[in-house]
Amino acid sequence: MSSQKPAPKPPQPPRGAPISLDGDGTLRVNQWRAPARGATVQTIDGTGKRVTVTRLFVTGVFAFALKKKTGALSVVVCAADGDSATVKVSAKKAQNVMAWAVAFNAWSEANS
Repeated sequence: MSSQKPAPKPPQPPRGAPISLDGDGTLRVNQWRAPARGATVQTIDGTGKRVTVTRLFVTGVFAFALKKKTGALSVVVCAADGDSATVKVSAKKAQNVMAWAVAFNAWSEANS
């Protein structure tokens, strides 16, 4: 008698990201849909950091260590059939989305 464990579920995108994963395994970006098993996620980091005058005034020289994140992260979701969707994510959510993309791609590769 062999008992196989069910395949692990893909990691959920971070809350507030414009990407979602339905219960049936469909990855969505706005109206675009693809099966999660065949999709890959790529990120293009366009975020930067800057020092504002207000931050410099309030914190002094420490403002250079407390730079504000700016810009956006572009997320490209590609389906197995070559179809793709691109969405921009704010700099505040960029780190969480990049971590999710790495975890999702590792899951997708392990289950292909």
